[in-house]
Amino acid sequence: MAFWQITRLRVVYPVLLVLLLFVDGALMAGMGGIFTAFPWHVLPVTTLIWLFYGVQFDVEADLPFWLYTVLVGILFDMYYTGIFGTYTVAFVAATALMKQLKRVLDERLLSGATIFLIGLVVYLLITYFAGFVIGIANVSVATFLLYEVLPTVILNTIIATVGYYPVWSLFQFLR
Repeated sequence: MAFWQITRLRVVYPVLLVLLLFVDGALMAGMGGIFTAFPWHVLPVTTLIWLFYGVQFDVEADLPFWLYTVLVGILFDMYYTGIFGTYTVAFVAATALMKQLKRVLDERLLSGATIFLIGLVVYLLITYFAGFVIGIANVSVATFLLYEVLPTVILNTIIATVGYYPVWSLFQFLR
């Protein structure tokens, strides 16, 4: 593999990761009225989707994937919440679980969607639990699962599924 090919992936992956960090906020700001229409609360998590693609298409061999995961979690905490650690732990735990599930499941679309689904639910549960401990999550678990987790899982699984093959092709081109 030529040096310029390794460099392309090393540059493109983290740049898109940081860009998607801001896309999450832009989507929520621009479409907040739709995403938070009572009683639903949908969270776009394109950053986690990009980390999922990194796990699914094995970018860890080409770049410091875990460092990027921790850094994007810290940036997410600093930029969006101001509470250090919640999203850092959520990103690392969800990504680690997706990495472990990747060992069992293969690279087919349905297996990938299952891996992402489980990682997303873990991510949402960690952020809910942290909010509950801090005192900012004041809804029951059933309400949280029905009105936040379910619509968030539907939206983000569709986004991850639609982008699956184009991102796979992009990674093949960058390698």
